[in-house]
Amino acid sequence: METQATAIPKLPNDVVIEILTRLPVKSLLRFKCVCKSWLSLISSQEFAKSHLRNSKKSSNFTHHRIMLNYRGNLKQCSVQSLFYEPISDAFDTDYYHYSVRDSRNFVWVVGSCDGLICLAINKKDLILWNPSTRISKKLPDFAVKINFGSYFAYGLGFDKSSNDYKVVGFFNNNRDLSEVIVKIYSLKNDEWKRIKNFKGRWLMDDPATFANGKLHWISNSDLELKSGWDIVSLDLETEEYGILEMPAYVKSGFYSRLGASEGSLYVLCSHLSNAEVWIMDDCNQSWNKVVTIPYIDDFLKYTYKRALYVLKNGEVLLLCGSKFVIFDSRDCSFRYPEIRNSGEVITASTYLESLVSPLL
Repeated sequence: METQATAIPKLPNDVVIEILTRLPVKSLLRFKCVCKSWLSLISSQEFAKSHLRNSKKSSNFTHHRIMLNYRGNLKQCSVQSLFYEPISDAFDTDYYHYSVRDSRNFVWVVGSCDGLICLAINKKDLILWNPSTRISKKLPDFAVKINFGSYFAYGLGFDKSSNDYKVVGFFNNNRDLSEVIVKIYSLKNDEWKRIKNFKGRWLMDDPATFANGKLHWISNSDLELKSGWDIVSLDLETEEYGILEMPAYVKSGFYSRLGASEGSLYVLCSHLSNAEVWIMDDCNQSWNKVVTIPYIDDFLKYTYKRALYVLKNGEVLLLCGSKFVIFDSRDCSFRYPEIRNSGEVITASTYLESLVSPLL
């Protein structure tokens, strides 16, 4: 007796989309080959935005990565692995087609936002790159001559009002660093434009930090007649500068470094016997000290420190010199995760795996 074949149940489209937006980028790129409808869906900007929102909300760092720079050689590793495993693996990236492996060239990560990374090659050649999808775009020349001894830096962020990713270039050819030429590149318009110069001495040894629609950097500015080292911001929507005063105790430290973690701006300050992490309360526009990191040995005391992640549970992922350190303020303990398949880390940048394309 023949039996009737059981029909395979079909999930509603909205359920399929909800499932897909929670998957890793690597899987989604393979799933484009399943059928034309999935190719169209996964390739759409709407799907990329939904996937990005879910990735940001993930609590276990499934989609979070760190780009490692080994004297111009870029590799990446998993943030989840660094936090939860004693040994992590570093994996090669595909940036080689930019000819940066030529000994005359060098590459720096000068910005990261929503899965896009801005690379600077030979000081002035800028590339927007999504290392997860391997899609890239070379930016047009910003038409500012960089002389020997010139000071310059960059930043990358997102302007919600125009749904546009923007790269900002800061250039100074004056010896006294008294006035800085500022240009903004719009990915949507694919062009640079010059905005109002920034007046004041600056300190920008890192890319500008993006948080809450603004790029931030530490500077000594004459804006609003204030003095001393504070945090200067540039609003990507209004293109206006602002000043955010650092906590007084932070100013007395040896050095300070900005960063952004879980959507909030923070500053790490190194003192003689410890380091402190202060986070900005966006609602009250006030600083809250969240972690004090004691120097239990000379390694922690004398290495240059940068905080890559500051978690609400009290853990902090630090890059100390060329080594990663995790401090847990709940029991005042330290962990020292190792990374295989790598060399000496010069610097590290965080990024989020996403489907966001630099080709709008």
